[in-house]
Amino acid sequence: LVSKLIDQVTRITPMTNANKGLQEIWQLGCAGEPLTPPEAKHFTDLAASRFHTFILSAESAYQSKASDEARAWVALLVQGLVTELISSPGLKRAWHDSPFKTHIYGSLVVNELERARVH
Repeated sequence: LVSKLIDQVTRITPMTNANKGLQEIWQLGCAGEPLTPPEAKHFTDLAASRFHTFILSAESAYQSKASDEARAWVALLVQGLVTELISSPGLKRAWHDSPFKTHIYGSLVVNELERARVH
């Protein structure tokens, strides 16, 4: 009975090379390549995780370091994300579509992206 069910499922949804792993979805999504709706959802979730990690890192740096050192760490984190966004058009689109850009540290990223666009 189980083997019949497996046969039916594999006939309906064959396992092919079209099924991408998360790393490939991340790479394609960052590059702005087309993704299927389920792949796009995975990419959006991965991007949100990346942006959340940025916010947590900036908050942690600011809370755990002296004022000048904290500003330097946050500036490095901001510049790192800005560099990543500039080199990854799909990730940049995900950033602009995310609520993270309105966070206090997210606004620093937005400002740096604007500054980079002007130059």
